[in-house]
Amino acid sequence: MLWLGFFLRLLPMTLGWILLLDPNYGIINKLIANWLGLSHGPFNIYSYSGIIWVHLAFSTCVRVILLTPAFKALDTTFEEAAHVAGSSAFATLTRITVPVLMPAVLAMTLLSFIKSMESMEIEIVLGVPARIFVFSTLVWDYAHFQPPAYHSATALSSIFLVAVFGLIWLQRILLGTREYTTIGGRGYSVRVVRLGRWRWVAFGFSLAFIVVMIVLPMAVLIMGTFMKAFGYFSIPEPWTLNNWSGAFADPILLRSLRNTLILGVEVGGFGALLYAILGYNIVCPLVMRRQVLDFLVWLPWALPGVLISLALLWATLGIGKAVTPIYGTLYLLVLAIMIKELPLGTQISKASVMQIGKELEESSFVSGASGPRTFRKIVIPLLLPAILATALVVFVSALGDIPVVILLSSPSSRPLSLLMLDYMMAAETEKATVIGIFVVFIIVVVASMVRFFGLKKHID
Repeated sequence: MLWLGFFLRLLPMTLGWILLLDPNYGIINKLIANWLGLSHGPFNIYSYSGIIWVHLAFSTCVRVILLTPAFKALDTTFEEAAHVAGSSAFATLTRITVPVLMPAVLAMTLLSFIKSMESMEIEIVLGVPARIFVFSTLVWDYAHFQPPAYHSATALSSIFLVAVFGLIWLQRILLGTREYTTIGGRGYSVRVVRLGRWRWVAFGFSLAFIVVMIVLPMAVLIMGTFMKAFGYFSIPEPWTLNNWSGAFADPILLRSLRNTLILGVEVGGFGALLYAILGYNIVCPLVMRRQVLDFLVWLPWALPGVLISLALLWATLGIGKAVTPIYGTLYLLVLAIMIKELPLGTQISKASVMQIGKELEESSFVSGASGPRTFRKIVIPLLLPAILATALVVFVSALGDIPVVILLSSPSSRPLSLLMLDYMMAAETEKATVIGIFVVFIIVVVASMVRFFGLKKHID
């Protein structure tokens, strides 16, 4: 269910919460107002708290998913040694488990902070009606002025650049020169932690989170696909099947569906392999200038997605006739998303590489294996769970990323995410909800295949 919460894209998730918490027609607000005899409901989705609330489900789910491979690679002998020495479960967690997992924890914290600074979809839909403007929406406004104020947008991005580099420097200080190896040549083991009576507390908390933050908005989103007018329950006969029948007969939607599948597969496959190679080179002490490489992979997150899209637009149209033909094609969209997700994919791979003992590679070198063969035969199999998780994360991004491709697509290469945004801007919210369910269904099918035929097998 947490994977499902991660799969739900920001735009359709926001539509579900609008149906629940809109101050005028939100289901929860109406129920509470009728129950307590109030003139209006107590919640307003168009507010700071509403924006944070919608972000909460996605951000929590992605942290759990990305930290899971690191927990599964944790050698339990460290914890067993602490228990033998008389340490309590809480002391073992704070003094053994968390410090060993610090590279992955800090990477997720840093990535989450940067992604929240860059987020745009929720802030546009929920923030603009309440006159709440954030960094990303301000940059978007500058890029859409007439004429565009690209110099102002670039100046704001430079501030973001300084903040990102400061966070990278802070991460390096916190990690220091300590060792974080958990997978060594002597092997490692994992075990299930017994919570005792606390398992019911953990289960109840997890179940409540899943129902409130994932199941409820998803169910309401599905309900919205059958509405004649989005949000209007009081009209005569508010339900219809025309939204779905029209979707399957729409050639534009079918073409966008094909583009989305091609885009996701290519980005997930090529991107995961590229990020694994970069993460390995950053950690490997034999690689020259690896600190410079680690610095450079963060650069794509120093700019909002719309400016990356703008930069690639200038590059394809300004370099020359040899490059211009790729404008508006899926190849350019694949390149844009791979660049945009470079920090995320590389940091996931880097955290997993740091857990692999160097004696494994040294043994391979002593046996006469070359560097590429060692990477293919030793490193890649150990990194496979993280590679598959990275591929899935990048695949999801390809299906839902809007700012980074919005200036690069054409009618023939438009993915489902842009088509959904077009429908929302045209006030055809019913069609947008149908596309949102399309996107979720595709990702759930692909994720199930990865989990049960690839990821689960190698983790077990």
